[in-house]
Amino acid sequence: MTKDGDKTPETLRLSVYLARAGVASRRGAGDLVKDGLVEVNGQTETNPGTPIRLGIDHVRVDGKSIKKLEPHVYLMLNKPAGMITTRSDPEERPTVFDLLHRVKFRVEAVGRLDWDTEGLLLLTNDGDLAQFLMRPQNKVEKVYDALVEGKVGGKTVQQLEAGVKIEGRKTKPARVKLLGKPTNVSLLRLKIVEGKYHQVKRMCDVVGHPVKKLRRIAFGPLFLADLPLGKFRYLTKDELRELRAGKLTCDEV
Repeated sequence: MTKDGDKTPETLRLSVYLARAGVASRRGAGDLVKDGLVEVNGQTETNPGTPIRLGIDHVRVDGKSIKKLEPHVYLMLNKPAGMITTRSDPEERPTVFDLLHRVKFRVEAVGRLDWDTEGLLLLTNDGDLAQFLMRPQNKVEKVYDALVEGKVGGKTVQQLEAGVKIEGRKTKPARVKLLGKPTNVSLLRLKIVEGKYHQVKRMCDVVGHPVKKLRRIAFGPLFLADLPLGKFRYLTKDELRELRAGKLTCDEV
């Protein structure tokens, strides 16, 4: 990968490419190729397994040009506080998409982080993966470091781990670790599998320790590590393999 974020083009088998373009089922697309009805870059192609470079190769079926498919893009962003995760805002606040001017293809955030929350945000144009990760029943683990008011004791940690009531509904069990207790504040690490509105902040409010600063450090198998604030990078092959395999927790925390 180059410094400006370029990477090797994503490829798909020709039959898969045609199926994803809505030409036919994968099997039907294979038949079209074998029947000599498909051209790749002006040449008839009869092998359904021929690799097609997304966004680069030109495919025609029975003389009709197929719109080039955009490659799937997967980005990890270290979101700063003071930015929203939608593309536009009535209050004209800056958005995370202002940080992605070098990304050639349109991506969307997988879930949201509050405007005043920092940390790991996944962005992609892979709608199937995004939907999988956002389904509550899949219980994707999210890990947050929260600086909260006051001195947190063991009993409070147990409360948070057991679940607390928010608007009459009890949160699912969490894993909570007390990382430190500087003057008049405490640093907590919370691992949750829900993504309710302002959940970590509301959980800490319930136990009497309002959040002063919140940072997400892990999402599913992804770990923020030392990615600088306001910067993004493409996911590695190993990270993509874990996501696609359905891994929902991070080994690093």
